[in-house]
Amino acid sequence: MADFAHLFQPFLSFLEMLAPIVVIGAYLRVVEVRSPIDAKMPAKDIITDWMLAITGLGLAALPASITGACAAFIVNAAGGGLIQLRTDGPWYFVSLIALVIVTDLYRYWFHRMQHTIPLLWELHSFHHSAESITFITGARHHWIERVATAAILPVLPILFKIPPSLSATVAVIFLLPDTCSHTNVRLELGRAVTWINNPQWHRIHHSTKLEHRDKNFASVFPLWDFVFGTAWAPKPNEYPPAGLIPSENVGFVEGVIWPFRKYLRRYRTVPSAGPIGSSDPA
Repeated sequence: MADFAHLFQPFLSFLEMLAPIVVIGAYLRVVEVRSPIDAKMPAKDIITDWMLAITGLGLAALPASITGACAAFIVNAAGGGLIQLRTDGPWYFVSLIALVIVTDLYRYWFHRMQHTIPLLWELHSFHHSAESITFITGARHHWIERVATAAILPVLPILFKIPPSLSATVAVIFLLPDTCSHTNVRLELGRAVTWINNPQWHRIHHSTKLEHRDKNFASVFPLWDFVFGTAWAPKPNEYPPAGLIPSENVGFVEGVIWPFRKYLRRYRTVPSAGPIGSSDPA
């Protein structure tokens, strides 16, 4: 039986990843209902979002052994981590601060690349197709994007040798402002809206208004948006509608095959040929 344990590892990894999302999502759903940005979200959209997010996480977990091996090969070929992050004594906090800053800066620029490079946008646009933004939208990234990023872009492991305890702490730090910035919660933070990523700040990034296009990319610190000229400080009560321009009605099947959805639609709309000799299509 032990010989087959590795076959279940992707499924177990998927459950480990899914459990905290479900728990946090259930709690935040209660908060969203009490003080929503948009109180008229169709229940169908929210259910579809959950289905797409969970399916995407599951599909991305299936080739985990392959993506992990590919990333390990790249990291080892690049030297196995150029800088050793120390965690003994006060060095833990020095390493933690450095890792958070570098990670946030990297994620800012990679996010901008996702909006600039056509191939990356073809995948990332799935995330932006959501018109009903809730907590789970933060996990609604296409599974091909997750696999490709994990397999061929292990940038931080190339730069740093990161102890597991440090990696876990950074993951928690990024969970709150980055993922929770998609919650459908109306927060009035005043000037603090520009200090750390939050639902109103990130809502601008998902906006359908042209003046908001390519604004507010930051994961944790909006400082990067101000430094690199992509900041839009939202006014009080500025919560624009979200989605793509033009809007796309995304069903479950279209979401799973997102980069290839145009071919599916083309197949559905092409009329079938009639019987041989018939002048009219069937």
